[in-house]
Amino acid sequence: MGYDLIIRNARLKDHGPSVDIGIKDGKIRNIGDIKDTAPQDREINAEDNLVIPGFVNSHTHLDKADLLSKMKPSQFGGTLEENRRLIREFKENYTIAEVKERAGRVIREMAKEGITAIRTQVDVDPTAELLPLKAICELRKEHAHLVDIEICAFPQEGVFKQGARDLLEQALNDGADLLGGLPLVEKTEREQRGHIDVLFEIAKNYDVELDVQIDESNNPEDFMLPYLVEKTINEDYQGRVSATHCISLSKVDNRIAIGIIKRVKEAGINVIVTPSCNLITGFPEIKGSRPYNSITRVKDLVENGVNVAMGTDNIRDIFYPLGNGSMIREMHVLATATRMSRVEDVEHIFDMASLNGAKILNLDYGVDVGRQADLLITGSTTKRGVISSREIIPYVVKNGRVVNLG
Repeated sequence: MGYDLIIRNARLKDHGPSVDIGIKDGKIRNIGDIKDTAPQDREINAEDNLVIPGFVNSHTHLDKADLLSKMKPSQFGGTLEENRRLIREFKENYTIAEVKERAGRVIREMAKEGITAIRTQVDVDPTAELLPLKAICELRKEHAHLVDIEICAFPQEGVFKQGARDLLEQALNDGADLLGGLPLVEKTEREQRGHIDVLFEIAKNYDVELDVQIDESNNPEDFMLPYLVEKTINEDYQGRVSATHCISLSKVDNRIAIGIIKRVKEAGINVIVTPSCNLITGFPEIKGSRPYNSITRVKDLVENGVNVAMGTDNIRDIFYPLGNGSMIREMHVLATATRMSRVEDVEHIFDMASLNGAKILNLDYGVDVGRQADLLITGSTTKRGVISSREIIPYVVKNGRVVNLG
């Protein structure tokens, strides 16, 4: 049997034996001691280092990526509301070419860092209308050889502005794969609940999944997750909803938090955490709330069987002026901020950066025969070593072919 690619001396787990991986037609066809080769087979020597599934960036904002290059020094460090006003100003001057130039550059950076699949939020609102969506849809086609891109129509300005709902529905007709949400952008608790109600109405009408950015503040009074959970169950949408951030869960009483987490599991809701952005985003002091952000209760969620995934969130833009698209960096930040240092913690963190995200995006990931050959040849013999090492992936394999980005 001939192969498109053979990876020699690959270690599939910490301290495990080295094996060969044979790849054909974008799939893993053989794992073991491969001897039936052909002269034209390409081979790479992993040198007894780990070979792992590609990273899945479950939450980012490609349309906003690299806006940092357009910002003035006085525009850094604003409050969340100030940043939302500023992004509206930028969007008024968007062009398809300009969005593609910025976002395309960041997509290629992510691919070089080992990201083989992305779920991106794309602003769909009365300010930007469908321009960012058109740009990202074009990039999705142009970069299909590097990365799978799933597009989530994101109502950055809410769902109640004139024309907002119509635009979201048009986006689902014009290339968006699923629907996003941002309840906290609405002014009152009643409107925030109404925001979630509208999301479910649209999602059910179009038979798409939901990915809701919820409870970004440290204020336990901003706690819409319980409503999202009950709505998911009542609408019979179990397994089709993701909740991103869920930071207020860290601020409520332990008894309340654990009770909600158990309901999250019952509802089949995925939780997506974005470590670096969660830590840097600032909020005003409200009733004792800290003026900096935390990360949701990752350990508690994992221990209760919730599917937890990870994303980079914003890359060098108004909301987060740092970032290089590295999931290794995000894993390091998450491990440090949540004190997840045990052997099993490292395994969980790797799952969050890859397999758990692949489950959300319905990708067939894993280093097993028959699965999609989206693989990373690392420079370390252990997962802890990958997190602790320089953020370099020696070889990225997408659909069975080595990605060459120079």
